Amino acid sequence: MEFRPCEQGKRAGGEPSWLVWLEVVDVADLSLSELRARLGLIKKSEARLAAMKTAALAEYSSRAGEGLARRVVLDELQASKQQARREVETAAHFSQVPETLDALAAGEIPAGHAKQIAKAASQGPVDEAVLVEAARREDFGAFSRTLRDHQHEQSGDDGKSLFEKKRERRTLRVFKSPEDGMFNLNGWFDPEAGNRIEAALAAEERRLRNDEKSNDQATFDQRLADALENLVCADTSDRRPQGTTLILTAQWNPVEGKIADVRLPDGDKLPMSEALRLACDADVLPCVFNTKNQEVWVGRKHRSATEAQRAALIARDKHCIGCGRSAVWCEAHHIIEWFKGGRTDIDNLVLVCTSCHHNIHDDGWEVIRRNDGAYELRPPPKPYAHLRPWQSKPDTRSKDSDPFPETGVSNNRPANLKPVLLN
Repeated sequence: MEFRPCEQGKRAGGEPSWLVWLEVVDVADLSLSELRARLGLIKKSEARLAAMKTAALAEYSSRAGEGLARRVVLDELQASKQQARREVETAAHFSQVPETLDALAAGEIPAGHAKQIAKAASQGPVDEAVLVEAARREDFGAFSRTLRDHQHEQSGDDGKSLFEKKRERRTLRVFKSPEDGMFNLNGWFDPEAGNRIEAALAAEERRLRNDEKSNDQATFDQRLADALENLVCADTSDRRPQGTTLILTAQWNPVEGKIADVRLPDGDKLPMSEALRLACDADVLPCVFNTKNQEVWVGRKHRSATEAQRAALIARDKHCIGCGRSAVWCEAHHIIEWFKGGRTDIDNLVLVCTSCHHNIHDDGWEVIRRNDGAYELRPPPKPYAHLRPWQSKPDTRSKDSDPFPETGVSNNRPANLKPVLLN
């Protein structure tokens, strides 16, 4: 990898250098399409500059040592001590992924994606070519999920070693402010514990929100603080632990008579040993979604989604279809509105967070079903006409069609692999 200096928008030798040099213009004179294109150039330029910084810092560190390299980052980049340490560590990680660094230097992948690949390579075996190709086409959220699945598959032990490393990093700190006596909690939890805590907080927050005696003026953040206080301090001797409500999904293979690919609500894979431990510690009931044993089509009988429907929506949508927020904080939205005759059926419901719900009702955003069967939110046509035309079309399927396209499970025909709800 070679970098040459830029001068007036060109590399030495006369080659254009648009990946690094951006002409200074008055953005107020640019159209929406031109602004969009400019942001794309900025992304590529930032990626190339990140590669240049990484290469320079790695070379400095190899000659003078990590201590002096951190000192240089502090002085020249005016970074914090923590950031300086991370920069030097990241530069060292990139030495293991030359293909990733080349893609970053070419502006083909964003810096955030490249750093994730480098960090993953320092934690265990990865197929760099596969990850770089995924980084070229996926946004940060989708790529993060792809990377976690890839690490799980490459681990060679069903992800058990990765899970144990994450669990070793768990921590919780409690600070009391000397100024006003307020307390601050800061913690890190492994994916399983985090999902259980999140599910418990979300359930308690919903209970407080629906409680007629609760303070209607409380904000969401205030209710969340109240929920944590209730869960930690309340007498739980007469009720079951909140953790038993954790939802896991898995694939069932009737030929081999066993489950596989167990996942947490946020989509992270869970080692089979952990899934079996949860099955022993909590009430875990296997359920197959269909019209015979689950109330996922209730028509006009109920306006609100049933608990079975919420579980089915979490298994299908996994998160808010708009912004990707965790499913436990989401609401069930009727695609065809209830007051317009819409039914409370699984194929007329999607998961959206409160903010995205307001985008639908207040700003005209639309629920669209993509060609791959997944749902997403899209802005109204205007004033977004400069965006690329969408390829997929709204879903026009009937009630009898497949509500779980990703798994191949239908409500009216058998399949070799069926989603299992561990509830």
